[in-house]
Amino acid sequence: MRCGVVVEELASDVMGELPADARREVLELVEVVRAAPREWPDVRDPGSAEEIREAFGVHCWIQYMPYDGAIEVREIGWAG
Repeated sequence: MRCGVVVEELASDVMGELPADARREVLELVEVVRAAPREWPDVRDPGSAEEIREAFGVHCWIQYMPYDGAIEVREIGWAG
């Protein structure tokens, strides 16, 4: 866990399986998102109370929930 970032267990498992370069790209995206969490699209289902957003890097993406001063990373994807 980084300051202001909580990573769900499944996302943490995915991070553990990525090669070092991929983990670095994901962590860079997480830092960009953490700095401006509401700049990325809201993708929640209509009627959902949870604010779910997705952000995309060159080869990766994350799905997260923004909180005051923090984000919760729920999913990580890698296409590299």
